[in-house]
Amino acid sequence: MDSTHLLNLHLVHKALEYCGIDSSRLSGLNLQLILIAMSTLVIAINAIKYSTKEKQSRAPVVGYRTFIEPTFVLRGRFFQGARQIVTDGYNKFKDGMFWIRRNDTDLLVISTKYVDELRGLPESKASPIQAHIRVGKPFLNFNDLSCRINKNLAGKHSTTDLFLESNLHTRVLQNRLTPNLGKLFPTIKEELDYGMARDLPTMGYPLTQPLSDDESFVELDTYKTMLRIIARISARMFVGLPLCRDEEWLHITEHYTEDVFTTVMLLRMLPKFLHSLAVWLLPSSYRVHRNLRRAKQIIGPIVKERRNIQSQAMQSGEERNDTLQWMMDAATEDEGKPEKLAHRQLIMTLGAVHTTTMAVAHALFDLCAYPEYFGTLREEVDRFYNTEQAWDKSDLTRLVKLDSFCKESQRFNPPAIFAFNRVAMESLQLSDGITIPKGTHFVVPSINALMDPAIIPDPNKFDPLRYYRKRLEPEEANRHQYTMTTNTELHFGHGRFSCPGRFFAAVEMKLILSHLLRHYELMLPPGRERPVNQVADDNIFPDVNAVLLMRRRQGVQEMRSEGV
Repeated sequence: MDSTHLLNLHLVHKALEYCGIDSSRLSGLNLQLILIAMSTLVIAINAIKYSTKEKQSRAPVVGYRTFIEPTFVLRGRFFQGARQIVTDGYNKFKDGMFWIRRNDTDLLVISTKYVDELRGLPESKASPIQAHIRVGKPFLNFNDLSCRINKNLAGKHSTTDLFLESNLHTRVLQNRLTPNLGKLFPTIKEELDYGMARDLPTMGYPLTQPLSDDESFVELDTYKTMLRIIARISARMFVGLPLCRDEEWLHITEHYTEDVFTTVMLLRMLPKFLHSLAVWLLPSSYRVHRNLRRAKQIIGPIVKERRNIQSQAMQSGEERNDTLQWMMDAATEDEGKPEKLAHRQLIMTLGAVHTTTMAVAHALFDLCAYPEYFGTLREEVDRFYNTEQAWDKSDLTRLVKLDSFCKESQRFNPPAIFAFNRVAMESLQLSDGITIPKGTHFVVPSINALMDPAIIPDPNKFDPLRYYRKRLEPEEANRHQYTMTTNTELHFGHGRFSCPGRFFAAVEMKLILSHLLRHYELMLPPGRERPVNQVADDNIFPDVNAVLLMRRRQGVQEMRSEGV
């Protein structure tokens, strides 16, 4: 009996106990018959639910190999074959719409041509929060919006349902962090220097020792090292000193997101009506709740202490400049409860730590896969380092070749196949007369749009200076930047709900890459190619176990005295 079957039987035991039935009195055969009956019921419920939904839309379903392929097989294949399934659909219906079968739900994939008319809709009409967070009810009620779709982050089962209560973190990122990035730049840079000194490989000698000609390369555990450095910088901006350098806090912020996504992906493989039971059997779910409890224990006293001395801090001009303080200042009475402020700190790490880490890891892998661009990018970086003035945020905006490299790396390696996730909160009639029914979870195939030769010339060529050349035209000089969004460049979203933290992420990414370009030589291990990306459903990840080789760069002896 395989592990999956054992897990299913275990879940049946739990379900029967939940219903007050003594499962110990049932034979193994009876339990298996119950499992078969429950599975049949799930398939029947899904068949009724999705057939009802499809009557509301004439869009075709893509992915079936033959007309007799069972839907549950297609859903299972989507987990590993999502990109090919979506690409096939895009090639056939890119100017229209098509349905795809994900293991937990159906998604309506719409053309990029609809983005402009949908991007300005309020959340009451097209909601990204509902698309990512809310979990449907485990019983049939086709008139109930929350019943019909299982959302991306599984809501309460992954502790992300705090998103539904308010947008406090978004207000703070938009109104306080982004406008103050210039003023906060020295602080960000200071934490970067601290992290680089502590977390990069020491190479077996004192960091102040002069560089020798025969200095050997050492392994860089790329993803894990970048994760720790980015967690440090984010924590400095979110909670400030001294907590940002506390090992326990860093561990919590690094692993909370990882465990949330592990929980979500495992729940997607199970019928929705079992989620409330299954979530208590998942080790990742235990860790999510354990880290959340510990975060509340850590943040609670800090909030109370800050409130006790807040009037003194205001009078002395020593107010804290971090998102915790800004959320305390902007919060309503309910939002400002210490336990909710702690919870929201972890919620912010969902978008701030791992997504930036993935982008940096992808960029480093791409750089080592195309080493001919080291010289071009180093020349640009060195030009700014060699000035007598200290770096500031405006210097990063002038690194136009590095910006172009980051944008091209993201084009090839986005965090997901889809973007512009929305749930239609009411029926939406589009300009061409097509209606998106209420309750539909719709998305845009962002990765396919940027691999379309009708949109991007020679799209399969990795061209790091592609966007730099576009900006050489006077009328294009301020366009085609890494953080900019359009109706085809959607990896940060587009419109009123575009990612509010993307400017902070860009600062982190460019500072890290600049530091490594300036001070180190990097390469793939001999005989190795660029690490292959990992795909799970519509999510795309770098190889978290891949290593690069690094050593100090010849001719740069002042790396630790520069503070860069």
